[in-house]
Amino acid sequence: MQQLKLFDYRRDYLFDNKNQVAHWYDILKESEDTISYAEHIDPNKGYAIAGMEYEEYVDVKKNNLKGLTYDEILTYLKSAKKDDRLKKYKELLNFRNIPFEADLFTWHNEDL
Repeated sequence: MQQLKLFDYRRDYLFDNKNQVAHWYDILKESEDTISYAEHIDPNKGYAIAGMEYEEYVDVKKNNLKGLTYDEILTYLKSAKKDDRLKKYKELLNFRNIPFEADLFTWHNEDL
């Protein structure tokens, strides 16, 4: 796992892999007021819908965390199996009555 430090906000990759078909990665990151977990799939040219990128995310406002910390979220996500992370994270937030925004976002990258 790699942690990058950008503008004093954390960013941790929980998964990062690529092959001839796609690049996919899972990342937990923070900004000034939000903690975001996202799972990305970026198909390579000539595969799936080339240039169509996918991001499924969960955003939580820091002021709604009710004492839950970035480190606790990171530890929880790391303990879950990759295929279950998103679902388990949403279950945790619902259990603790923490509001969040979640969606699947797609876009077409004309450069690919």
